[in-house]
Amino acid sequence: MGTLRLLQIGVGGFGRSWLKTIRQNPGVELVGAVDVSEKNLLEAKEIMDNPALPTFFDHREALRSVEADAAVIVTPPRTHLSIATDALEAGLHVFMEKPITYSFEEAKRFYGSYEAYGRKVMVNQNYRWTREIQAVKRAIESGAIGDIGYIDWNFRRMHVPRQGTWREHSPDFLFTDVSIHHFDLLRYFLGAEPVRIQAHGMRPPWSWCEGNMVGGAVFEFPGGITAYYFGSLEDAGTETTWNGDVRIVGKDGAIELIRDVPVWVKSDRSVEPLPLPEMEYTSQSYSLHEFVRSVRSDTTPVTDLKDNVKSYLMVHALIDAARKLEPVEYASYLQQLRS
Repeated sequence: MGTLRLLQIGVGGFGRSWLKTIRQNPGVELVGAVDVSEKNLLEAKEIMDNPALPTFFDHREALRSVEADAAVIVTPPRTHLSIATDALEAGLHVFMEKPITYSFEEAKRFYGSYEAYGRKVMVNQNYRWTREIQAVKRAIESGAIGDIGYIDWNFRRMHVPRQGTWREHSPDFLFTDVSIHHFDLLRYFLGAEPVRIQAHGMRPPWSWCEGNMVGGAVFEFPGGITAYYFGSLEDAGTETTWNGDVRIVGKDGAIELIRDVPVWVKSDRSVEPLPLPEMEYTSQSYSLHEFVRSVRSDTTPVTDLKDNVKSYLMVHALIDAARKLEPVEYASYLQQLRS
């Protein structure tokens, strides 16, 4: 297979950064763009330096009109799976932004049907693919800190997007759209799914969003490992990076990621910087590279839907736990998904 032909659906907001990522990848070609805004479509032509780029207001028209190999979906989460289904029915592979949806029932239906199309479905989890995160992952795998006891994850930002967007009406924006990155990293670091989840969320009275923007959770993992998480998108104090500040504490020391600087704190309290690995691609570029590789080699992408749905279920179960104000068993949600 030569150049992978992409149709990007959604080119406003975060979609613009994906246009730039696509333009920088020599293995792909953007053959069309879809958005409800004419201004966004005009900007897409400018970003791609292609005045002749075919543009559409309706993704179904685009699917009928252009010859594409895959759809890149960067639209509001409530539309992800309906658009993905249309793309699969048109014979395209699918690369979509997280979260896959806000609706558990919709996720369940899609999960039960997507494999029948015989196409790749990959969800972007670009936080995995940075040098600092890879340094932490390698240090954990080396066994440097021995058996892990607990993880402390603290995330604080003041996030005010452009007003009048779908984000204002998201019921659990912190957890569904941002914390999911951190929960996915917990799974990635530990190579395991949680056993039990407790949680609480709240909306500060000054918040721009209708839903929860501050909250915390306790994840119990196999082997007695516990992860304590706090997140805020309405923080007026000192901010963390988007990764947050992370401490992974083991029997023989700790691995820390503070302000995106990874270090190994040894049992004698001495501190050793962790080496940052060389990476040809990072963040979104890595995700896109991995998607292209999986299509060309007909292999499963590393964050395909079967993997990513487990991070999605962490969020769904957490929201349930926060509303019930009681612990929930993660396995029961996985069983419901597969039933």
